[in-house]
Amino acid sequence: MVEIHNKPKYAATVGFFDGVHTGHLSLIKQLIKAAHNRGLESMVLTFPQHPRQVLNSDYKPLLLTSPEDKICKLRKSGVDRCEQIDFTLELSLMTAKEFMSKILRDRFGVKCLILGHDHHFGHDGLKNLEDYVILGQDNDIEVIRADTHFFDNKAVSSSRIRRKLQKGDVERAGSMLGYSYSIRGKVVHGSKNGHKIGFPTANLGPYCELMQIPANGVYAAIATVGNEQFYSMLNIGVRPTFNNGKTRTIEAHLFDFDRDIYGCDLELRFIKYIRAEHKFNSPLLLKEQLKLDSEIAINILEIYKRDSLSI
Repeated sequence: MVEIHNKPKYAATVGFFDGVHTGHLSLIKQLIKAAHNRGLESMVLTFPQHPRQVLNSDYKPLLLTSPEDKICKLRKSGVDRCEQIDFTLELSLMTAKEFMSKILRDRFGVKCLILGHDHHFGHDGLKNLEDYVILGQDNDIEVIRADTHFFDNKAVSSSRIRRKLQKGDVERAGSMLGYSYSIRGKVVHGSKNGHKIGFPTANLGPYCELMQIPANGVYAAIATVGNEQFYSMLNIGVRPTFNNGKTRTIEAHLFDFDRDIYGCDLELRFIKYIRAEHKFNSPLLLKEQLKLDSEIAINILEIYKRDSLSI
């Protein structure tokens, strides 16, 4: 068996990293630099499930990335290693000292720990950097506080991004994420009301039930079917013109598209919010509004394509 002193030593950071947003990437950039300066490898330690789900089975987090997407983004961030730790009840009861010694030092060979601006761990609820520094010294682990990453003079955080999405502000959410927010699922059969008024839609079916869905309304979006991308406008809401009740749907009209994609995977990337959802007095009035919405959406997407050089 290889002795522990022959194993790689790491500079590491620990967190849930939902969204792998610009704040996370700033932290990881600082981690990689700290590792390089100390002759260590860099490692991100994360959890496949939200810790609060273990402590409260009724808790339903609203995620910015699926667990699979999160790991993919972390592994593309430039770190040498990305590891997942199952957040168990036993782990939740560990003190900060126990977590540092048993998990960080003994299990993963951590020699330097980078803490995010709002991160803390341990059942004993330590929050001061000085407390972690002292614990680190006892375990031969250097503890460093990372610089905070700001957007609009406020720290970037997953919760702040969720709040923007809940208001339909997908542009600012995207700026903090570092990419346009997206959701995906299977195309399912709908009521075909859109088809009847000349705007057939692809209805997004079972999507990750824990994903954050943006506010109700109409958006300019980019739809991905297989390896192809299409301009689209989408509506999130309850379709009040057709008395849909309280059932919330996600429907996308793909421009210049006429194909049967029922059962296919569909990804919708949010580019810009256009307007709130309204109840119209007739389907004809809704159709006239959708014509205006489509012109706005296409114009938005053309500008987006020009500015980003590709869709």
